[in-house]
Amino acid sequence: MPMISLDHLYRETHHWDASVAWWERLGFSFAEQWGEEPHRAGRLVNGACVVVLAETPPDRHARASVFLATDDLDAVSEVSGVDITETHWGTTMVSLTDPDGRTYNIEPGGDA
Repeated sequence: MPMISLDHLYRETHHWDASVAWWERLGFSFAEQWGEEPHRAGRLVNGACVVVLAETPPDRHARASVFLATDDLDAVSEVSGVDITETHWGTTMVSLTDPDGRTYNIEPGGDA
């Protein structure tokens, strides 16, 4: 069975400045940022905790997702029966949905 670890929480926001300030009040700071208004994003860290915050247009639902990391994405794909897909940001992942309809994205790497 492949090892899996928590990698980061992905959170979209309609309120970029307020959301950044909220995470900063909790002790998070940017490790990196990319994009420009209205599509800003960045990786915020506080110790081992990582949040990727992404700005999304007001007419689109702001999503939240958990990203997990694995040492063997092929094995995750095989045991889950879900194909590996390529992302628009240049990585690969398997997206799994639990019995309650929540999605978990599993990518290679991390501390798995």
